[in-house]
Amino acid sequence: MLCLMLLTCADVVGRYFLNKPVTGGFELTEVLLAALIFAGLPLVTLRGDHITVDLFDPVTPEWLFRIQHALASLIGAACTGCLAWRLWLRAEDLQRAGETTSQLQFKLAWLTYAMAILMALTAAALLVTLFRRPQR
Repeated sequence: MLCLMLLTCADVVGRYFLNKPVTGGFELTEVLLAALIFAGLPLVTLRGDHITVDLFDPVTPEWLFRIQHALASLIGAACTGCLAWRLWLRAEDLQRAGETTSQLQFKLAWLTYAMAILMALTAAALLVTLFRRPQR
């Protein structure tokens, strides 16, 4: 996050005051932002720090609350597992095509493989939360 902030500040200062933006600054920002988001998903999932809406939790019976938690974990694991699989297939396509960013020539397959692995870890984290006692 700090790198992203410093890069953006340097790019803005360079662009508006020195008339010389950071070369590839926009591409670096995109790559760092994607990495930041996907790197945080498994950790946030394991800690249970996702934003939740608990409008009906106070009036939901304990047994129904547990079923709801289990179903949410299972559905989430299935969805993130599917996303991991599709990201992996996309990374293979990018690898075969040799796709890179336009300015810095950063290989997009590397980032996409990392995203797929982190999404698979998120699916695993959701399966771990399945066996935890849900907290209201």
